[in-house]
Amino acid sequence: MAVYACITGRIASSQLFEAILPPTVVRIMELAFICGMIWFTFKVVISGKYHKYVGWPLALIVLLAICNSLIIIRGNYAGGIKSILLDKFAIDGIPVYILPFVILLLPNRRYFLSILEVLFYSVLLMLPIWLINSVDLLQEAFYGESVGAYLPFFCPLLFLFWRNIDIRKIVLLLVIYLFYFILMLLNARRNMIVSLSLFFIVALLASNSTLLRRNMRAIILVISAVILSITIVVASWGTLSTTLFDRVLYRGVENTRSQVELLFIYDLASSPASDWIIGRGIDGAYEQITQNMETMETQTERDVIETGYLYLILKGGIVYLLLIMLFLFTAFFKGISFHKPLFTGLSLFLLIYLLDLYMTNPVSFFSVKTVLFWFIVSLCLQYSVSIAPKVKKTDR
Repeated sequence: MAVYACITGRIASSQLFEAILPPTVVRIMELAFICGMIWFTFKVVISGKYHKYVGWPLALIVLLAICNSLIIIRGNYAGGIKSILLDKFAIDGIPVYILPFVILLLPNRRYFLSILEVLFYSVLLMLPIWLINSVDLLQEAFYGESVGAYLPFFCPLLFLFWRNIDIRKIVLLLVIYLFYFILMLLNARRNMIVSLSLFFIVALLASNSTLLRRNMRAIILVISAVILSITIVVASWGTLSTTLFDRVLYRGVENTRSQVELLFIYDLASSPASDWIIGRGIDGAYEQITQNMETMETQTERDVIETGYLYLILKGGIVYLLLIMLFLFTAFFKGISFHKPLFTGLSLFLLIYLLDLYMTNPVSFFSVKTVLFWFIVSLCLQYSVSIAPKVKKTDR
């Protein structure tokens, strides 16, 4: 629980405290959370209670350790200790390459319900963050999604195991999730709208699959809700199409990726084959002229690309991309093979990442989506019947 609390602290601390504390103090807090995450994981390991993998999963973890080490080692560390602490420990720095091993080593299966509790309170941090950053919730520049550090993405996992959580908590999470979805609609964040919708649909269907199979009234209720929603949208289309949907539709057809992707491909096409195979390391960049809107400085290289697949290649090459895909599909097929609705839901969550990796960078930053990805992978690889929720007699 302490490890996950530190992970959440690192994710949310900047948005929680930057408005009231000096930036230096906030950076120190972020480093403290990272140190806490590593320290508590170390305590788990030396106690011998970490999860022990064998066979193919162990081979994948060893290969990932080698690949991530190469990505970190090939960084530029000439700036001194201050530069390392500020730059290399940012959300796209060293911690993101340590995070997979922290989550995979933890006995997530054994302490599953306790971890869910931590994740629930992590989502609640959205409320003070929204209050502190209320003026940034709606932005013409389409960046409102980052307000709240993406914490609502923990909600679908909690929805999936709603039978283990107090119904009042589920209602609160649902309100937060729906409010976040509406914000993304108003901000015309097309990738977020797709991701939030898919995660919610999978959680809804997987968590209630048994009920839907056995209860015709539940099926009728779901179908009626869908028909009602469509009817409301159609009836209000005239208003919505000139207010809310015009921005969403405009952004939906706007091409903001092809030019950047072509620049990336042109740059690597003239580079050594090693750049494709093992990437350019943690500081890897490609040629693109950008301007900092705050300082107005112009740079000729960019170390970030919005397409997740290309970002993985930029940092660790095709080898790194293949390793991530192997983890994804190994966990997916293992989860599906259990023939249990909840693990089917977890597996389908992983499939959403295949689409998300084109729209965003869901496994490349120290963020909620990355934590969620490795947590689901660990649950599927550490499978035990004990984590499947049991229905109490009073719930029947």
